[in-house]
Formats: sequence, structure tokens, C-alpha cells
Amino acid sequence: MNLPQPRPFNSWVISAVHDPKNPPEYWSEGASIPLILENLRRHAEIANVGRKRFSGTLAQKNKLWLEYRNFMRQALSNFQAALAVPNRSSCLLYYYAMLNFAKAELLTVRPSDIQGVVHHGLSFSPGRQGKSVAGDSLTVRKGVFPWLYEHRTGRTLPVGTKLPIRRLIPHIPQVGSQSADVGWGSEKPKGLHHVLVFDGQQSWPVILLPETGTPAGVTGRLFRQHFEQVEMFNHWRDVFGLSRRLMGFAIYQARRTAPHLADGSPDLSGALDITWQMKDILASRDEAFFDGILCPSFYSSKLFPMPPDLARYAVTYYASSLVRYKPSVFDFQLFPEQALLFDAIARECALPMLIDTFSALEGRSQLFADADTLRV
Repeated sequence: MNLPQPRPFNSWVISAVHDPKNPPEYWSEGASIPLILENLRRHAEIANVGRKRFSGTLAQKNKLWLEYRNFMRQALSNFQAALAVPNRSSCLLYYYAMLNFAKAELLTVRPSDIQGVVHHGLSFSPGRQGKSVAGDSLTVRKGVFPWLYEHRTGRTLPVGTKLPIRRLIPHIPQVGSQSADVGWGSEKPKGLHHVLVFDGQQSWPVILLPETGTPAGVTGRLFRQHFEQVEMFNHWRDVFGLSRRLMGFAIYQARRTAPHLADGSPDLSGALDITWQMKDILASRDEAFFDGILCPSFYSSKLFPMPPDLARYAVTYYASSLVRYKPSVFDFQLFPEQALLFDAIARECALPMLIDTFSALEGRSQLFADADTLRV
């Protein structure tokens, strides 16, 4: 296949993928559980931090602040307790931590719904015959999960929607090899590299993906509306700040450009907005090596966003249900792949889930990168 030549450019900047109207906060140190717990405790214990989330009179703010800080305290206690449990049994505590974090997050946008008796928003019936988890599904109910989904994606999730487990787990990047071990394939979200390039008149984004990471189905159609594959340019490693040891990539340039501002400077916000038109299939990076994550639609035939943060939340709910009602599916003699998969979910998802919460409560993505992990 003969690919078109890329537009020539003379300058560039590496940029994390994000909403140009809401830039992320960058940390010059790596993410760690103690660091994020400490920052979340500010929300639980410092009135000026927690109370500023709410509007209204001081009395109204104080009423919501009372609920908010106790949701946070409950969540932090459960999370801290989960750290001491060595295997998938910790998912029960992690889920109740995430449930309370979610209530705190939603208290800003749904105060009347969150105060009082609140349902999980997901259900699972553990009575199905058989020991494989492959046939299990979650059912969306009225409650926290569809509210959280709407708040984070801007889309509604109808009550009664089925979420098959074998589709959800591959949407979690941290357990790709364990997902492959149970026969469901490796992780579907793919890390991407992203730069904004410009010449004397215009700016535009360019994306680097693994050759095997080209999206298909409705995800691919949306991607191709905004980007087209072009020939590799010789200095692509320098542009994306990558080692010369890396190979096997494809380059995609935006189909449209952003004209320079009136003073002649590049409109980087406008160039970022071109990428952000695909926000339904994008997520913030979860490691410093990448600039963002390409998240395929939950179904290939229709657009159904399922970013990793929501997949982690739903799967943790499911794991907590298995721990309570169906622990035999984790028997190491009979189902070692499943046992290892859910041990990995408990171990590998704890920190990313904490970052998900921290970003949500701060109102913008929190991107961590210590000096040793930065690209060249």
C-alpha cells in the first residue's frame, strides 16, 4: 500500500492527550500509593480543600462537606485495610473503597441522589451453573455505576445493559498477560505517543501507534475520520523522543490543521482539540512512557465507550461478589488461570484506581513521571 507523504513541519512539542480546556497537572515524581493517599486525605480533613467543591450558602456547603469527608474517610480506611490482604480477597475492601470514593465524587453533581440509601448500580447473580467466569455478566441497575459512567464520559448507560466479564477485563491495561492466559486475548487499550507539530502557518497533531495497534470496527472509523496513516519520516524517533531500539510503529497525521494565532504563534490548543474530537476512545496515560491511551469501543459495531477507569471499577465490583459468594472459582488446583487473573486485578489495579479517584476529585488528570522514567 502506497501511503501519502506527511506534511512537512519544522518544530514540534510532545504533548499528553487531554481536553485542551482542562490541562492536566504534572508531577515530577512517580505515582505511589502513599503519595496519593496523603493527597486524598487533604480532601477528607481540610475544609478549604473539600468544601470548595460545593456551591450555595455556607450552611449548605457545610452540610455537603460533612457527607463528603465521611465518604472519604470510609474510603481511605477500606483502601488502607485492603493493602494488608495479599490476594484477590482484597477486592472486597477495594470495591467498598471505590464505592465511597465514587459517592464523594458524585456528591457534587447528584447531591440529592447520593445522600441516603444508594444502590451499587451493578448486579451479578452468582448462582449460574459452572465454575468458569467466562460466561458471567454484570447488569446495570439504577445507582452509583451508571451515574459515575455519565459523569466521567458524558454519556448515559441504560438500566439493564449487560457487561460481559470477558469483554470488561481486556479493557484493563494492567492485566493483559493474565487475560491472555484465560483465553480472552491481551489488553485492548493501547498506549500511544502524541506530538503537536507546526510549520510557518499551521499546527496539527501526529500520533504514533504500534503497527498491530491500528483500530478496527467503529473505533477505527472514528479514528480515521480525524487521522490518516502516512509514510514514516526519517527522524520520527527524535520527534517522539524514543530510543533507537524501538521498531514496529505506524504514524498517523491529523486530516485537518489549526491556523496560527493572530500574532503568528502556533495554536497548540486548537491542535490539541483536533485529537480531542476522539475523546470517546481516548484516556489519560497510565505510565510516563506514553502520552495517552487509545481505548476501543466496548462493542466493535456500535460506539460504547469503556475507558480503563470504569472497567477497573466494574471488574472490582464483580471480583468482590465472587469473593463473597463464589470463592470456589479461585481454586488453584482447578482454575489456576482464574486465580492468578484475579490476584493480578487486586495487585495491579490498586494504584491506577487510586489515581482515577485522585484525578476525578481534583477535576483534571494527574500525570506522574519521575526523572528516571522520562523518555529521551
